Amino acid sequence: MAATKAEFGSGALFKAAGTIHGILVGTGLLVLTNLPILASPWLGPLALLVLVLAGPAIVAACYAFNRLMAGEDTGVFRDFRKSYRLNFLQALAVWLPYLALLAVIAGNLLSLPGSNPEMVAARVGLLGLAVIVCTAAVHALLLLSRFSFRTVDIYRLSLYTLGSGKRVSLGNAGILFITGFLMISTTAWLLPFIAGAVVYLLCLNSRPLLKLVEDKFTLPA
Repeated sequence: MAATKAEFGSGALFKAAGTIHGILVGTGLLVLTNLPILASPWLGPLALLVLVLAGPAIVAACYAFNRLMAGEDTGVFRDFRKSYRLNFLQALAVWLPYLALLAVIAGNLLSLPGSNPEMVAARVGLLGLAVIVCTAAVHALLLLSRFSFRTVDIYRLSLYTLGSGKRVSLGNAGILFITGFLMISTTAWLLPFIAGAVVYLLCLNSRPLLKLVEDKFTLPA
């Protein structure tokens, strides 16, 4: 029997091009929905204030990218817009407490005096805490992009998955740490160009975590 001819658009190269295009579209949408972030280099300690709208945008990007990876997307632009509109208020409710914690950590980092060993250890400890908070926030936003849980349950599961999905947590923490290191080592202006790729990598790394939550905390369809 003759081999069945592959359908147009089913090849690996075509899918890779579609993924790259989706990431670029997602990057543009993340930038457009967070334009105040471009002013953050001049705001100093107030820079975290412009991140208020980042929560709904990250949820929308996670929703669009997860559908893209599953081959269920209707276009990154449409999926992003749908999630942004439907999840905006809950995303703010989920995101703002984490942002407030990060603001407190940043304030303490900036207020630490001197460079003696005790202060260096305190700074390292606060930076480690910031990475943990960021990782928990990522888990919460990812869960919101996928499931219709109550806000309080999103908080609980974001902390639960830090321990139950250690490999995913370490991977996400590593992605966030490397992103932060690159921005500190180069320039904060790098973020608008890599935002989509970073969120896509977080989604890709977090697929086992979402499967864990789906199997353990949701009813079969």
